[in-house]
Amino acid sequence: MSLSLDQALAVFQPQLPLAVAYSAGADSTALLLACHRRWPGQVRAIHINHGLQAAATQFEQHAYEVTAAWGVPLKVCAVQAHPEPGQSPEDAARRARYSALCQAAKD
Repeated sequence: MSLSLDQALAVFQPQLPLAVAYSAGADSTALLLACHRRWPGQVRAIHINHGLQAAATQFEQHAYEVTAAWGVPLKVCAVQAHPEPGQSPEDAARRARYSALCQAAKD
């Protein structure tokens, strides 16, 4: 049995206020909008800019535009995700992202 998004959000009772990791892609935009509609005024977005993609600045700008239009507070964190010897770029980016998200969620 699968739940609709509305059903899933109805049973999800997070501690508020809620921080949503917001990449500015389609999935995180849908999640942010759903949370914003469910808990208006209780949701903020955190965007991590790794600077690893050519479009990183465009994603950050899109995050600003979307959150401003919805009235959702946004915190942008720029991280350096340089891999250590033997570490993949993806792992370095993931670790930097999770560390920044944890810190930003506490702020």
